[in-house]
Amino acid sequence: MEVDQLKTADRKIIVGIDFGTTYSGVAWAENRNPSRRTCITQWPVSSANKEGQSSDKVPTRIRYSGEKIEWGFSVPVNASQHEVVEWFKLDLDPSTQAVDQNTSAEGARSGRNTDELVTDFIAQLVEHLMYTLREKLGSGLVDSTPLEFVITVPAIWSDLAKEKTKMACEQAMISAPEHHVHMVSEPEAAAIYALHDLDLNALDPGDTIVVVDAGGGTVDLISYTILSTKPILEVQEAAPGSGALCGSTFLNMRFSKFLQSKLGKEEGFDDEILAEALDVFENKVKRQFAFNVEPDETYNIPVAGLANNKSLGISRGRFALKASDVHKIFEPVVLEVIRLAKDQITAGNVPVQAILLVGGFGSSNYLKERLRAAIDSSVRILQPPNAWQAIVQGAVLKGLALSSPDSAVVKVENRKARKHYGTEWSVLWDEKSHRNLKSERYWCGLDGCYKVRVMEWFITRGSTVSENEPYIAAFVWTNPVSKGRIRTVRMTIYNDPLSREAPLSRNDNVKILSIVEADVSHISENQLRRRKGCDGQWYYELNCEIEAVYTSASTGYTLIYQNQRCGTVSCEYV
Repeated sequence: MEVDQLKTADRKIIVGIDFGTTYSGVAWAENRNPSRRTCITQWPVSSANKEGQSSDKVPTRIRYSGEKIEWGFSVPVNASQHEVVEWFKLDLDPSTQAVDQNTSAEGARSGRNTDELVTDFIAQLVEHLMYTLREKLGSGLVDSTPLEFVITVPAIWSDLAKEKTKMACEQAMISAPEHHVHMVSEPEAAAIYALHDLDLNALDPGDTIVVVDAGGGTVDLISYTILSTKPILEVQEAAPGSGALCGSTFLNMRFSKFLQSKLGKEEGFDDEILAEALDVFENKVKRQFAFNVEPDETYNIPVAGLANNKSLGISRGRFALKASDVHKIFEPVVLEVIRLAKDQITAGNVPVQAILLVGGFGSSNYLKERLRAAIDSSVRILQPPNAWQAIVQGAVLKGLALSSPDSAVVKVENRKARKHYGTEWSVLWDEKSHRNLKSERYWCGLDGCYKVRVMEWFITRGSTVSENEPYIAAFVWTNPVSKGRIRTVRMTIYNDPLSREAPLSRNDNVKILSIVEADVSHISENQLRRRKGCDGQWYYELNCEIEAVYTSASTGYTLIYQNQRCGTVSCEYV
């Protein structure tokens, strides 16, 4: 192969996608020029004008009109809330589906479920990405170059929600050139970008930094302790990450309720007025509101069509929103972020030198100054430049490192498990250890003794895990020969995100995570070990291993039999 051909074959385009609750971003870079990362900042306003709006991100919103899909900036600002679907990202995870949102109306969804909404929106992002790449690099190069996508997901999400996001991406990218999809947690992506941009001379090995990724829907927090700064920055998690639903979307919800309670009974107040008011609140008030603003300062909110009313603050189609009212809208949400930050600081049992604020909400002056006032003065509160782009830029950096480990700028050596992960199996009944499980014991005909089913935890919450060091546990899988030839070996994987100490047996906190199934039908009968039990019956007895791998945004499990990774292993999320 010629040298030039080799270079072309090795060429890849790394794409980061920050699929957000309120706004989404896309960035890319070529692996041959990793320092030149480009964020898409020109977005369509119609099918005819693909670069009509300049912004670091695009609104995560869709409107269906027959077969036509309007998305992002192409959805009119004053479109009725009953026609527009937004905040649908939160519906991917069962724990966030209960969020009160008018835009989940069935009419706006046109019969589509959440997975289809996500697929439709990401398909629009990918289509615009391909348009942009072809404009910048040329169709020939783009169509012949493999793409490596890195999609970001909230760290607090369930494994099922993360997997559903990845599957939606795969479906949305079905028409894209050769590609592969990776996942990384949003706070880790943000941390990679923010940490690589810090002044390394101000950091010492042993220092600990808390990254607060405050976005539209979720706020995710991770603590990192610096291991070394040269030749590259190496860090490890200092405590299990944390987070909650307290992103800036909830400011919009509170403002919407405030405005409706204040002006909802005024003649002419309708969805169009509310939509325009929300747009101004989102793009001006939230971004301008500062900690030291005077309480009587006002922000003009458009309410065209409403009659002048001095007592309500309406004059010439403008409503005077007082800073004191904005403070009341912000404060409950900000207090929750402060609580999370304080808890994360204490969770690691090590001194914390700084808090890094990233994400859209993380760009807020009010949030920064409230944290500064609430947190010990020895902890610096930092807002890196381009905090709104931190996640998508970090996703590209992560993708570049995956493509070429030598190009890594920040390396996360170890993480702290956020949950207990394990499976359930039978052990010999012990009067002392299992006295509370006496009613659960059963007689094992194979071994001729009492046994009881208990949890075998691969990983416990707070323990150190590394994706370079998979966990391997040996187990024996048995089944009566009388039940027929073994075709598959199945193992149920459980997780417990709530219990501080890993429970001995399965309780209400222990939930099914996935079912791992290995096809052993291709293994000849004489290779399947049998043993005669104490009850006189014959049993299959297979000595197997389960391999567990834990990464930033996913978990993977493989069944191993006779030192071979079984050919067909599927992981079904439940």
